Amino acid sequence: MTTPAVRSPKPELSRFAWPAAFIAVAAMTFGYLRESRPAPASEIRIEHPTPTVLKDLRELSRLETLSLHVEKVIDVKDHQKRLYGLVDADDSLLFVATGEVVMGIDLAKLGVHDARFDDATRTAHVHLPAPEVLSTRFDEPHSYVHARATDVLAKRNEALESVARRDAVVAFEAAAKDPKAIDRAKEQAEKQLRALAKAWGARDIVITWSAPPAPGEVGMATR
Repeated sequence: MTTPAVRSPKPELSRFAWPAAFIAVAAMTFGYLRESRPAPASEIRIEHPTPTVLKDLRELSRLETLSLHVEKVIDVKDHQKRLYGLVDADDSLLFVATGEVVMGIDLAKLGVHDARFDDATRTAHVHLPAPEVLSTRFDEPHSYVHARATDVLAKRNEALESVARRDAVVAFEAAAKDPKAIDRAKEQAEKQLRALAKAWGARDIVITWSAPPAPGEVGMATR
């Protein structure tokens, strides 16, 4: 009996050997050329540097530096004429107003040239607006009508307490215009900014101040 011949698999494998070797060599060559290719020339420049000190200050918005506790006693009277002007009658109110006035610096008012940083001396130069009243708050639990009197022929005026409160707000603002209060507000502002300057990496900070605004120009927010 004749044994059938067994076909060798080597010729079939040899058909795939050359293509596989070619692909491997091509991949190695591509990788080598890619790694050996010189990196493209690149230069990074800051074309328009922004004043960092000014940006950081503006982000603080309003810098609160001083809180004043204020008390004011307000005597309000409504003088009335009765019986065709023959009799004078009064409706009076005595109001005790207590509140808090917060003073500080509105850093949003800083201009482009109001803050700069000297790289050579690592000194920050800042020109600040004058301290102003940032807000006022009535201490309602401690503000009250101390006395109320209405003459027999007088008509009770319910608006007297509102008048007293408005006058109290004016008195609170006037207290913040006291030179001693302004000096304390400046002192606290400079202390806080010197601490911030160290955080920015500055060795020192030079602070100058604008003149206080004219009467009637000071804005105030009441809460």
